[in-house]
Amino acid sequence: MREWLINRLQIPQRAVLNRKIPKKAFFTQADLSASEKEMFISRIEGIYLLSVMNQQSMNIPIFQDDEFNYAEVVWIYVELRTVKNINRIIGAVHKSIPNPVVLIMSSSEGHILLSTSHKRLNKNDKTKVVVEQPTSTDWFNPNEGRTVYSNLLNSLVVSNLSFENLYSIYEDIQQWIKCEEVIRLVGKIPTSKDKREEVINTLNNVQKNFKDVEQLQLEQKGQVDFGEKMELHMKIKRQEQQINLHLQQIRELC
Repeated sequence: MREWLINRLQIPQRAVLNRKIPKKAFFTQADLSASEKEMFISRIEGIYLLSVMNQQSMNIPIFQDDEFNYAEVVWIYVELRTVKNINRIIGAVHKSIPNPVVLIMSSSEGHILLSTSHKRLNKNDKTKVVVEQPTSTDWFNPNEGRTVYSNLLNSLVVSNLSFENLYSIYEDIQQWIKCEEVIRLVGKIPTSKDKREEVINTLNNVQKNFKDVEQLQLEQKGQVDFGEKMELHMKIKRQEQQINLHLQQIRELC
């Protein structure tokens, strides 16, 4: 699978390493808890450094400002024994590496998920980073041809990404990974970067509407007054109408 993905995403050979990393190397790089270390040992079969993209290997300028210092983008491939506690494992891997990571998790069933997480400089200590909430896809079969997920992988082919600097290439990858939720909602994905930004903005509205519906449903469940229940019911319906409107907008953009 590793070699297949390297070829599928057309990672330039000069940036490919594809070598195994000892699990213990992650224990010394980050302040992992005892339970996180146990997860590495029991849930992970193997960890591989697929690629290091930097100025030397890719001729992409580094990016540095008050918030970010991106000198390398690393691609990590993790073979899992089980997908149990997957979100904690994803978070632990991102936390273990100071550079921005394109993380590929592989299940024993041959499915993969992709994850990214921007890393900002710690304002109090510029030698440390603050890891943002990871952005991840759902599990999917990368070998299924002529599917929407095949289109997602096409978008992630390295030559299709932004080469302005190392931040822009990583942000480009993360934005496509965000679009995976659109696949789950409408079965499509944007066909261009121009439409992608508008799709993601509309997706953010959908996510807010879903959260509002969940909150209103909780309030309705605890409400005993019939009139108040009906008022909450109507508010839920209005939010659902907004969701359907936004989803139709996304369909048209894709």
